[in-house]
Amino acid sequence: MLTPRRMTTERLLLRLPEDSDLDPLAALYNDPGALKNIGTEAHWSREQTLRILRESAAEYERRGYAMYTVVRRSDGAVLGLCGLCPDEDDLPEIAGVLIRRHWGRGYCREAAAAVLTRAQAGPGPVTLTGHVEADHPALDYVERTVMYAHGFVFEKEAPFPYSGKLMRYYRWSSPAAGAETEQRR
Repeated sequence: MLTPRRMTTERLLLRLPEDSDLDPLAALYNDPGALKNIGTEAHWSREQTLRILRESAAEYERRGYAMYTVVRRSDGAVLGLCGLCPDEDDLPEIAGVLIRRHWGRGYCREAAAAVLTRAQAGPGPVTLTGHVEADHPALDYVERTVMYAHGFVFEKEAPFPYSGKLMRYYRWSSPAAGAETEQRR
């Protein structure tokens, strides 16, 4: 397992999604401004959003990681999603998206830090990936406070396979993952 079912930080609870998260997260996935910088502009119906929420819990059972609902501990407000999901190469990838009215308060950074710290401390070989849109308005902040702060290295800039948007790609591998790769050569 890369991450536990629930995590808490100073301000947040990260937990597996529940059906009751549908309303705030359905609104998120119909907000073009929130979707603009995450590599997709797909608008999800309520049914698609509910399916994704339910699949995240099943994904956790299969892989030991998933996207979490990010909840503010002080009032129980659903802020968005953050966690790990499989990338195009089936490696765990850090991802997050917040409801727009919660931007600029460091919630996504705090949630991502919790997920990455737990995943990177896990036993065995682990490789984690991430990508950020190359013209994301908070690119410098995300690189500095999430990617580089957790030991990720920049790999390349390339179009995202699903949207064609130019993305910056990053990778982190545990020492055990590096040794495993060397043994296969």
